[in-house]
Amino acid sequence: MSDLTSQALAPGPARLEQSGQPASPDFREQWLDDLRTAEGAGLSWLWHGYLAPGNITLLTSQWKSGKTTLVSVLLSRLKSSGTLCGLPLQAGKAAVVSEEDAGIWLQRSRKLDFGRHVCWFCRPFRGQPTVRGWLALIDCLSDLRRQHGIDLVVIDPLASFLPGRNENNASVMMSTLLPLQRLAAEGVSVLLLHHPRKKEAAEGQLARGSGALSGFVDILMEMHVYTRGEPADRRRRLQAFSRHADTPRHIVLELNAAGTDYLGRGDYDERSFGDSWQSLERIFAHARRKLTRRDLLDEWPDDSPKPTEMTLGRWLAHALEQAQIKRDGAGTKTKPYRYWIKEREKYFGFGALAELDLEDL
Repeated sequence: MSDLTSQALAPGPARLEQSGQPASPDFREQWLDDLRTAEGAGLSWLWHGYLAPGNITLLTSQWKSGKTTLVSVLLSRLKSSGTLCGLPLQAGKAAVVSEEDAGIWLQRSRKLDFGRHVCWFCRPFRGQPTVRGWLALIDCLSDLRRQHGIDLVVIDPLASFLPGRNENNASVMMSTLLPLQRLAAEGVSVLLLHHPRKKEAAEGQLARGSGALSGFVDILMEMHVYTRGEPADRRRRLQAFSRHADTPRHIVLELNAAGTDYLGRGDYDERSFGDSWQSLERIFAHARRKLTRRDLLDEWPDDSPKPTEMTLGRWLAHALEQAQIKRDGAGTKTKPYRYWIKEREKYFGFGALAELDLEDL
């Protein structure tokens, strides 16, 4: 076991250091030429679209739905360059701050190759973390970056290490998050794992607590089960919101049977649209008028999982692009978009007779 791993797996709290008084801020202006120079350097992805040096990523999903499994596979695959979920992955070193004990990670190591490129801080605090302890932990991670070239820091989950653990207070949340920018400024990619709200939330708002957290990070990832009520389904859908155009918007990934790798299964909207077009087609085939998104959801068949309004909107946009449906309206509250299929136009306006084939009358 390397010195890096043995130090990080050692029990007890992380070592504390006196940081002293903070230095005065070093303000440096940037002109347009400076911005062009920075752009020319490009963004070097650790995991394409999701993890990058100098960026902070938030991964939110339901408890025990697979986010730590995804991270474990990611850590294993960092040993060498390759792909994960069909996306390029660079080799790198990682440090994991975990609420789980060392024994659980040791069990995972029997199936996953963590090698000498991963170290852990397992339950680094005895009791509730303090601000001083949190800052000392970041100092320690910063030292690891300088001494061992750490590329990725994972905090799993963020809530377990928040000083005061007040997720709903934006000021407290920002005070906790801002020191992470020091790691990012040193070229580290930071990955925060988090739990969702108890109530159903809109896309992009799944993360529990203050919206300051979602607004602070550079890349926001939300992981969902692919099929509700199917625990044996190893597929997940990964939805992302990002400052970067390279980030995939919505993909499907599947854990292999051995639990050692994730395979990319394509764009979620295209895949789910193909699975659900039959349900849409059934509704349109019996429509007596043009239908809004709300109409479609109200008439959604019980034998098919009902999409969210935003997901349905993407399916309709895809169907419109493929000329499978037609649309009118302005997309406003008073004049919403209305959809239909051409084959039903001759039945509109006939009320109950719309259910009959008028050519047979």
